[in-house]
Amino acid sequence: MLKTLSLPVMAGLAVCLSGCGLIYKPTGHVLAHYSQDEVVPYVMGSGDMDMSACGTGMGQNQLLSSFSRVIDRPSNVLLTTNLLAGLCSESQAQEADLRFQRALRAGDTASARDARTEAQRLYRRTALRRYQTYKDTVDAFGELGDDKCPSLGNDTEEIEHLVGTLTSVQALLSDIQASSSVGVPQDVAAKAGREAECMDNEKWWGIPNALQAVVWLSVPGAAPDGADPWSQLKQAADYGESKGMPMAAMLYAVAGYGQSDEAKEKAGIAQVARIYNDGVTPKEYLILGEVAYNQALFLSDRIWTREAGKRTPFLALGDFPGSEDDGATADDTDFDADDFLN
Repeated sequence: MLKTLSLPVMAGLAVCLSGCGLIYKPTGHVLAHYSQDEVVPYVMGSGDMDMSACGTGMGQNQLLSSFSRVIDRPSNVLLTTNLLAGLCSESQAQEADLRFQRALRAGDTASARDARTEAQRLYRRTALRRYQTYKDTVDAFGELGDDKCPSLGNDTEEIEHLVGTLTSVQALLSDIQASSSVGVPQDVAAKAGREAECMDNEKWWGIPNALQAVVWLSVPGAAPDGADPWSQLKQAADYGESKGMPMAAMLYAVAGYGQSDEAKEKAGIAQVARIYNDGVTPKEYLILGEVAYNQALFLSDRIWTREAGKRTPFLALGDFPGSEDDGATADDTDFDADDFLN
């Protein structure tokens, strides 16, 4: 009797399970298309970097990645969620880096070593996520820098191509900060520099030319004869400023840091602050302004920590220790706790 009953039960279960499989594929396609058409543009227009990076990037990535088990991998969307997740872990690595700098300045060797190890672990996590962004960018648009530009259908695909290429360079830099433990290929940066030729520099606020110039400065032999990377980078930063977008200025500051040119680094940081504070960043791409601001703030925090033992004073990005206006008015030294409590 039990055997007789078990047969229709098993048959029914098999039908149900096969039905679930039929549902998964259309669900995956719907979510992938919805994310591409609505989630990505929404995130690009978000002014909340923490919510976008540690919320959307961390929260959506594995859900959307799981559909690659039943449909083609939605690489366009996943390159965005992975780069956002990379920004989240990078911000944690930067906090550990600042703790390392403070401990080193205080002569606390044990704490400095511990913070340094934590930072390296988090930079490795960041490099892994950014390396996946590179892979998804290649999957979505073809190999970078192979002399064949991808065919892009709309602004969403163009911005994905741009930020995916930029993040591919950052993958290599994050890996270097993690003692090259991930193994991001060394030629990724040079490929990205060539890929910048496929992007509309004027439409995208000078970022493609800035990215290309950073690669020229970073990769020996990458610059063509007669090229002036710093001049191109400065022109890109100034063009970005005229359009209210601080990303190219941020790349100028990053290049100054990478080339140990503190004057250029500070100039880039100050330009980012000026553009950001003007409050005219294109509303559809606010998240790029937030990324630029936060990266410049970290570079500023390193300078302040090294020279003053503390991070940049509140709302004082663009001021530096020892300057006429070094952010002292915004510092805790002017804060009267008794006055505040009473």
